[in-house]
Amino acid sequence: MRSSMVDLSLLGNARTAYGNAAVGKPREAAARVAKKENDDKVQGFEEALKQGLEKVNDVQLRAESAMKAMATGDVEDISEVAAAVSEADLALQLAVQIRDKLLDAYNRLVQMPL
Repeated sequence: MRSSMVDLSLLGNARTAYGNAAVGKPREAAARVAKKENDDKVQGFEEALKQGLEKVNDVQLRAESAMKAMATGDVEDISEVAAAVSEADLALQLAVQIRDKLLDAYNRLVQMPL
């Protein structure tokens, strides 16, 4: 499991854009850099969320297959099934908590006065 999700390709993009800003028109280059970084952040967050949900789905499917194997008698160690089901439960609880936090943040943004 990865402890941090740092996209090092962004550093190269920023370095290139900042280098161009020093040579040419700084304000236009800075605006391009800001737009590019914002686009990357949105795509990065979307991709991270998608990958996280795919992992939750994979864990759920593994737990389901472990339970089916237990029901058919193909499992020798029931602790493996218990661990898979427990992992799936924790993953789903985490996904629900993240969803709740995102909805709460969205609702706070919507309620902010302009």
